Amino acid sequence: MHTARIRRLLLMTLLGAFAVAGSAFAQDTFGLPPKPEIPSHIEAAPPRELAEYPGGEASANIKATDEWTSTGVSLLKGVKYRISASGEWHMGGLCQQSGPGGKGSNTPLCFSFIPPFILPQHEIGTLVGKIGRSGKPFAVGELLEFEAESDGTLYLRSNKAVEILFANTRGQVTAKISLHRTPPPVVAAPLPATSPAASARTNGAGPAPASPLPATTASTQYWAVVIGVSDYADTRIPSLRYAAKDALALHDWLVAPSGGRYAPSRVKLLLDRNATAAGIKEALYTWLRQAIEEDIVVIYFAGHGSPDSPDSPHNLYLLPYDTRYDAIASTGFPMWDVETALKRFIKAKRVIVLADACHSGGVGASFDVARRALGDVQPNRISSGLQNLATVGAGVAVISASDDRQLSAESAQFGGGHGVFTHYLLEGLKGRADYNNDRRVTLGELIPFLSEHVRRETLNAQSPTVAGRFDPAISLGR
Repeated sequence: MHTARIRRLLLMTLLGAFAVAGSAFAQDTFGLPPKPEIPSHIEAAPPRELAEYPGGEASANIKATDEWTSTGVSLLKGVKYRISASGEWHMGGLCQQSGPGGKGSNTPLCFSFIPPFILPQHEIGTLVGKIGRSGKPFAVGELLEFEAESDGTLYLRSNKAVEILFANTRGQVTAKISLHRTPPPVVAAPLPATSPAASARTNGAGPAPASPLPATTASTQYWAVVIGVSDYADTRIPSLRYAAKDALALHDWLVAPSGGRYAPSRVKLLLDRNATAAGIKEALYTWLRQAIEEDIVVIYFAGHGSPDSPDSPHNLYLLPYDTRYDAIASTGFPMWDVETALKRFIKAKRVIVLADACHSGGVGASFDVARRALGDVQPNRISSGLQNLATVGAGVAVISASDDRQLSAESAQFGGGHGVFTHYLLEGLKGRADYNNDRRVTLGELIPFLSEHVRRETLNAQSPTVAGRFDPAISLGR
């Protein structure tokens, strides 16, 4: 009896000792001041968009802790990204070491008293992410290509939700974040005459045509016609603040030794009173005939574009300086004349058309009458006409400032006074769109840069549109 009582006393003493030790382990104090609480989120420097990082790629080191770590990258809703991760880490305890894919990190003894998984279907060493502090977690692993569901900072961490008992976490993985560059769908062409131009739209460069274009060589010449009309001879046509300034700024970049490096003699600039209907026709029909198949031609227009009336929405015109307010049909520059120039007079097999011509739903007396009668602005169809130019043939790329449900914005806040489209066109050409840091901005880089920044600056009120079957590797500059 005495022996049994002694055994019970020893057992109770041992249990009490374990309870005290367990409490000490849980609080990790042992008479010392408690550790400060570790924040659930670790913030790096203020997050930036990928376009602001050298080469358009950001890297972040994620340690094997139980905290969400900011990558320093601000994602944009609707944009596709790519995350690739490498390295090794160990979640502590009796878990196994693994890479960011988490394979093999779970063991029968890799446990906690609280379920340790953020995503229960994935192993504890899996790299996971979320957008914004309150975002829904998703698995990343070694490679993830995805479309951002919201704007916000990208956070990463391991799939381990809480500290493992007796944990000794170590190691880290490195995540690289870049734009996802999957080629967009093929744009069908030629379109039948009855098919709307909207079917030719895509949000990226089309793949190279089936029949190869002439190779760009040292002898390839670059030609450009740059047109900007802010003030019209007929004062009844509303003036634009920055269209001529936009055209002049692009011209200056094209001929600059640090820019496009075009020969000044192969760039024709038509501003305001020089941008007449006759002057534009001479530039497209006669002057550009000097370009040969191996050359590259750029056509830029900033100014008003409009149907001739609400009753004939498919009769589309660019409005030169000498357009008459009450006679758009006879004094505007018809869109089909631009198409004729591309088909019959411009021999170059690579043509890039850039247009910021969607500043109003319609210009002219007939539209003012319609507005007074109907009380609203007609849909902006000029973008559809621009997109239809891409059906002329392979090698023609058309990039316009907005779609036919939107208007183009201009403001002093964009580079001291520009249209938002041209402002980011110039920013991209000057290097911000050079994602691979090779000192050359291709259409494949410029187009997503334009799309991201124009949509962001206008809160999705303006979305550049792109059409054509062309090589995304070509550039506006040498």
